[in-house]
Amino acid sequence: MCGEIESCKSSSYEKEDEVIVGNGNAKSIQMLRNLIIKPRLFPSRANRLPRSLLLSGPRGIGKTSLVRAIVKECGANLIIISPNTVHTAHAGDCERTLCEAFSEALSLVASGKSSVIFIDDMDVLCPPRDSQRDKDFRIVSLLCTLMDSSKATSSTPGVVVVASTKRVDAIDPALRRYGHFDIETEVTVPDKKERLEILELYTRETPQNSCDLESIAASCNGYVGSDLRALCNEAVNSAVRRSSNAKKDVNDFSLTMEDWKNARSLVEPSITKGVTLEIPKVTWKDIGGLKDVKKELEKAVEWPMKYPASFSRLGINPIRGILLHGPPGCSKTTLAKAIANAANVPFISLSCTEMISKFVGQGEGYLREMFRKARLAGKSIIFFDEVDAVAGKRGHSSSGNSVAEERVLSTLLTEMDGLEEAKGVLVLAATNRREAIDDALLRPGRLDLKLYVPPPDLEGRFEILKVYTRKMKLGSDVDLRRLAEDTERFTGAELEGLCKEVGVEAIREAIRENKQASVIYGRHFQIVKNALKPALAAERKSWVFPLSLAENNVLVQHC
Repeated sequence: MCGEIESCKSSSYEKEDEVIVGNGNAKSIQMLRNLIIKPRLFPSRANRLPRSLLLSGPRGIGKTSLVRAIVKECGANLIIISPNTVHTAHAGDCERTLCEAFSEALSLVASGKSSVIFIDDMDVLCPPRDSQRDKDFRIVSLLCTLMDSSKATSSTPGVVVVASTKRVDAIDPALRRYGHFDIETEVTVPDKKERLEILELYTRETPQNSCDLESIAASCNGYVGSDLRALCNEAVNSAVRRSSNAKKDVNDFSLTMEDWKNARSLVEPSITKGVTLEIPKVTWKDIGGLKDVKKELEKAVEWPMKYPASFSRLGINPIRGILLHGPPGCSKTTLAKAIANAANVPFISLSCTEMISKFVGQGEGYLREMFRKARLAGKSIIFFDEVDAVAGKRGHSSSGNSVAEERVLSTLLTEMDGLEEAKGVLVLAATNRREAIDDALLRPGRLDLKLYVPPPDLEGRFEILKVYTRKMKLGSDVDLRRLAEDTERFTGAELEGLCKEVGVEAIREAIRENKQASVIYGRHFQIVKNALKPALAAERKSWVFPLSLAENNVLVQHC
């Protein structure tokens, strides 16, 4: 026959199956066991028990391995039907393959053996019949008929049918009703504990040198079973290459944290492929000043990510959205990256201007896909820069793009409401114009916390100057505190530009005098400082809009 029949007593997939069983999909595992075992335990009620199950989940999550493991554990026979064995160039081969697979399963059941038919990639084999393809119509109709005929009788258990899919909505609706696929369940992305179990099982026979698998598992958000297997393989390859370069026996190696770091740079999570997702390298030390803002971000973002059990015990729901607002150049984007680094979670940065498309539905679809991948990845931060571009007040725009912007905003509001079920996903937004954002996005439950990021004060400017000059060789006459006093109303971005321009000025002077630039002196800072004017000084009045009393006091103090 064209179908693939496997005896689950073989050990070809022993290691992989053991990993999948141990990865914590307790609900799916129990459903599969009940499907196979209960009809044998209660034959008189076999016709009332569910006989089919639809498994859904992302690519590489381990759906096929899960079925192999449970069928093997129950001592049943497994018949696999995949699209590549069914779809052939000859008319009628598809129908014949399906009929032979069900006939084989029924004969095994009649001889007293449990039999499971597993249909892989169900969405490819049985798409909706409105596709106008006669072949799809015939396959779906035949499969419905075969599933109806394979049901259990009052005295004999029927055939168990299990199917897997990556796109549950791409299957013909006739197959998703009760009587065909009775139960649907999702195989979820492994969490930290489950990832640790998988890593331990894949590396249990590999010597390791002070490797902290727990920290590795914590840094692998969004990794599915196949990704973790590839990660372990790449770590071993890195260790072998290191032993070979050291002219040692390649069989005498041990894994180190450096090997895991190299592997992480090569293996990306399947869940978030196609998305710019990384843990930023920006730290709190790279941001001068803003101590109060840093403290609030730490409480709102880092604590829920690192101590979720404490929040659960106290019955506290973490903040789901934060708005960073303030004048341009005050490190709002840098703050978002730094808190993602401190919480050690992936950072998904979205450009709001790219969501406004001339094609109807394209921006909304892009936004829904980003939120879906963030939910699958687990703990992550979605960052919207210049959020006022897509979240402006509705009905206040006369441009031709107003309808598209309102559709994107409605999608954003809906997706943020859906984050109630997505633990660990946080939305960060930044804007220079808080007053232009729609009130619906600012209500509690969406952007719960509004943080004003002010221009740096004297101490803040001093810290910023130290950050941007730490790699420069400064002369003895350079007084950074005096420079901080002379740069009132300069933003962080303007101070960064000042430090860069000072280096250029030192090079320009050295070239003019035919010398080698090596040291930056106070005169270079004075020349550049006199040539620059803070933009905030000319526009300070535009930043006085209705804020809280504390925020207005800060604004008056700095502007």
